Amino acid sequence: MRLERRVDSFLQKHYNEFTCLPSREYVTKKGKQRFRLPKRFTKELARLLGLLHGDGNMSGNRILFTDKCKPFHAKIRALFRKEFGLTLNLFEDRLRNSCYSHTKNKVIYEFFVEVLEAPRGAVRANLRIPKFIWDWSDELKSAYVGGLFDAEGSVSKRQAEIGFYSTSEELFDFVKAFLQRSGISFSVYRRRRHKNEEFEIHVYGKDDLKRFAREVDFFHPEKKKRLALFLRH
Repeated sequence: MRLERRVDSFLQKHYNEFTCLPSREYVTKKGKQRFRLPKRFTKELARLLGLLHGDGNMSGNRILFTDKCKPFHAKIRALFRKEFGLTLNLFEDRLRNSCYSHTKNKVIYEFFVEVLEAPRGAVRANLRIPKFIWDWSDELKSAYVGGLFDAEGSVSKRQAEIGFYSTSEELFDFVKAFLQRSGISFSVYRRRRHKNEEFEIHVYGKDDLKRFAREVDFFHPEKKKRLALFLRH
């Protein structure tokens, strides 16, 4: 899919919601937010989509990323700023021990929905992975899977193990296919917890963790550090 063509069609449809600047940036007419829209797929945009598909939310024109690791939000906000020219707001909820990076920008929200085909509401619960992601290069798929593991992955503190957990069978199937193509061995489990079925993928052993580190780069600082410790020994 040529992203530039879809973006141009999107801009024509929503031209009355923003003002175009000579710098190829845009300003929303209501909130006066300055932003830009990417016209090609990059590793940064692919990772943002992985983060959103893994554990994001798209409700009420708001795009929201959740994680308890505050330094990780600095990385999320840097990715978003690079792709969209807009700094996400950061809210720290100490009662729930979590942080939220978010923005309420109708044009960018509709861009994610119409151009990037992100579902409204709880993203993972309504997700259908777009065909263009399946057609991406290995480099973009690697960044996308990295975003998924940043959001829903884990690195064990006690043994050489990486886990991925999701209630989305679509994400489960995509990650399995990617790991298989990358020559990474893994085990899968299906569990029934509460009302939803949960899908798990586990990568064990130092050799496969090395292969994983070569193919998928964690941005999450805690997970990245934990994996590096295993690989040093």
